[in-house]
Amino acid sequence: MTILHSEITRSIAAYANRFSVSGMQSLHPLMDLLHHSRDITSRATFPGHVTTSAVIMDEQKRVLHIRHKTLNAWLLPGGHCEKKDRSLIEASLREAREETGISPEQLQPVLPPNVPVDIDLHEIPENPEKGEPPHWHADFRFAFRLQSSAKVIIQEEEVTGHAWLTLKQMPMRRLADRLCDIAGIPD
Repeated sequence: MTILHSEITRSIAAYANRFSVSGMQSLHPLMDLLHHSRDITSRATFPGHVTTSAVIMDEQKRVLHIRHKTLNAWLLPGGHCEKKDRSLIEASLREAREETGISPEQLQPVLPPNVPVDIDLHEIPENPEKGEPPHWHADFRFAFRLQSSAKVIIQEEEVTGHAWLTLKQMPMRRLADRLCDIAGIPD
């Protein structure tokens, strides 16, 4: 089963409503693709496609980051949607388990299940090994609180390490600021 366009549209609307995102200019490529493509969650859809990430916050309000092997960057656990994913949040939970070993049972959503804490469009470089041209990802990021201490077990095929970063240390400033607001942390 593929994630339906209607769910993606509902998540975008819920995001815009929850965070008073006016204009949605940054999401224009995603909105355009929604009207012109059958499956925007497919990795084979270009010029871009939908991905998901899990924003996992521990009791100290630190966020789990993984060192992505291909991009050589600190990112949130996440990745491409798969045919078996029934929802965007389910895809983010699956990716979290695959890349970090943290099970969905250990995570409590911070917002209602269809509301991402962030939707970020970013460029992805060409990957000749996978036959992928430069393209963009529309990353639907879902926030979770870690319910118990968890040992992180990285997926060595894609990840080289992990780190718990404070909100001030996070490289994704818009997301960090939003998490500060949600978690009630003063600037």
